[in-house]
Amino acid sequence: MPTRSKKIKTFDKKSFFIQFLVTLIGTFVYAIGLNTFMLPHKFLSGGFTGIAMILYYLTGFPIGLTNLLANIPLLFLSYRYMGKRYTLFAIISTVLCSGFLDLTVSLSKIVPVHTPIVSAIAGAFIIGSSMGLLYRYGSSTGGLDIIGAMIKKYYNIEIGNVVLCINILIILSSMFIFQIEPAVCTLIAMYLNAMFANRVVLGFAKRKAAFIVSDYPLEVSDTILRNIHHGATLLYGQGTFSGREKQIVFSIISLTQISKLRKLVEDVDKNAFIFIIDATDVIGKGFTAPNFLKTGRLIPSKRYFIDEEGEMVATDSWENVLHDEAVHYKFLKNNEKSKKD
Repeated sequence: MPTRSKKIKTFDKKSFFIQFLVTLIGTFVYAIGLNTFMLPHKFLSGGFTGIAMILYYLTGFPIGLTNLLANIPLLFLSYRYMGKRYTLFAIISTVLCSGFLDLTVSLSKIVPVHTPIVSAIAGAFIIGSSMGLLYRYGSSTGGLDIIGAMIKKYYNIEIGNVVLCINILIILSSMFIFQIEPAVCTLIAMYLNAMFANRVVLGFAKRKAAFIVSDYPLEVSDTILRNIHHGATLLYGQGTFSGREKQIVFSIISLTQISKLRKLVEDVDKNAFIFIIDATDVIGKGFTAPNFLKTGRLIPSKRYFIDEEGEMVATDSWENVLHDEAVHYKFLKNNEKSKKD
């Protein structure tokens, strides 16, 4: 039987335009943040831009031009290891970033923040956010970002962390040239740069993956759907100690919903085992209950509740899911009593 396959587009004009627009905005904001908050206090940026800034402080040679010349060898490496599309935008971003750095250098004469540490934090927020935006859309500011992207591709290490480690070496070497205070503020700014960049890449919303082992998995998943309005999946496993088959409820929730989840699960099953881990990114459908975000009401579908005999009873309507707490607790109470007897 023939299978249907979709031809992969080698060039998408819309995607190219969006990435170019993001690169244009990201490099411009990066240059504004560097020249406005970093340059007046003689802080350093990371990578080749940081080396170019050291040369600028010592000789007055343009930062953008130095950055452009230093990036040429890395662009050849990018073409070999990262492919044509990434290299194309690496060239575009390097040229744009270098150009904006020199075009906006006059902003360094305007000092909006006179306190060095505050300026470092503000600059880190602007620069880190712009770098994260570029990373998220497959672009960069050139320089060490290209090396970081290659390490991310082959070793799956976050770009911000790679760039931070390399930049620390640059800062330590600069301490022998400048005073300690600018170097320390630069180190703080670079740490915040990496944090903001990673947060923009991964998203600001904190998601948690919850795994719940309970004797009432259908009840737990039903409670999550109706009260937290998030989807749930049943996973099948087996306890190694008891040898009993288990159903594990898996659901993605928000950080602020953890306490609510604990309370709801405890109401259903006081002996439930819950463990929660970080979910760095959530992609695709199924995070929220179907149709809830648009209408505020859950669509009718088959759900379950426990009757007085402790049997799971199916119903086709949400209105009929009489998860009657009096009946449910009566069953739990009788069940606990029978166990004691």
